[in-house]
Amino acid sequence: MSMPSTPAADALFSDALFSDQWLTLREPADHLARDAQLAHAADRWLTQRATPTRPLETQRTLVDLGCGSGSNPRYLAPRLHGAQHWRLIDHDAELLTQARLRCEPLVSADGQPIHLETRNLSLAGAWKHGLQGADLVTASALFDLLTAADIEALADACRANDCAVLFALSVDGQIRFHDSSGTPLYSDDDRFMLAALAAHQQRNKGGGPAMGTQAPRHLRESFHRRGYHIREATTPWRLGPESLALAEALLAGWRTALHEQLPQQHSRVDRWHAQRLERLMREQLTVTVGHRDLFAAPIADAAPGAPA
Repeated sequence: MSMPSTPAADALFSDALFSDQWLTLREPADHLARDAQLAHAADRWLTQRATPTRPLETQRTLVDLGCGSGSNPRYLAPRLHGAQHWRLIDHDAELLTQARLRCEPLVSADGQPIHLETRNLSLAGAWKHGLQGADLVTASALFDLLTAADIEALADACRANDCAVLFALSVDGQIRFHDSSGTPLYSDDDRFMLAALAAHQQRNKGGGPAMGTQAPRHLRESFHRRGYHIREATTPWRLGPESLALAEALLAGWRTALHEQLPQQHSRVDRWHAQRLERLMREQLTVTVGHRDLFAAPIADAAPGAPA
């Protein structure tokens, strides 16, 4: 089934460029947070795809959407058995080059070298031209940027190709601060700033309001309507003294977003940021950032292309 191109998906990476430095900084926290059981479920799905005409030794095709510098294959490939062909898709050609370089040494869980191809496409282009023959479609930290229509189009494309999906680290809005003893901190300023941050995440990215923290729910409902069996897991970042650089960068990004969302309250934003940063630097603060992972596999008797 051919997927319609949507303005938000076409503009996605031009509106939200992710530097290699940021992706490298967050990778250890991403990998630590991810749910191993969902990776095991994906491994079983790929193994069960074997048939007399397509034995286990045949390569399975895995598509990584918005691959960045290749963090997703670096996490998944060593946890999946069998021959793997990874199709890495991103808007950013420089990140694609980094992804290929960093992923070329990877081997599967049973020691087989993986095969790579890269495609410089928008996400809408990926739905049209990138999912053919896919057994598993993956993505990480992506869906808060998309619209509801984008997610519906992606779900249609996946169902048309009868592939499973493993989507990691979708933000769910559960952000909390704790002091050094583990006691929750939730001041009026925290409440105000985090509500404004959630609103900023749902701003228009070019084709309508982004899903923001509603992305996990919409992913679950979209694939369920198309006859998928759904498994989910909570996968929060827990950032403390050992993750100081990432937490500092995260707070800086939040301050920038809040300046955009609250243009008349820069001084209040800066005061809140300075207070939280000071406690962080003194190792008196930890930050929990909520995410959800989802694995969805098509149920055998569900009709491909079933209407939403």
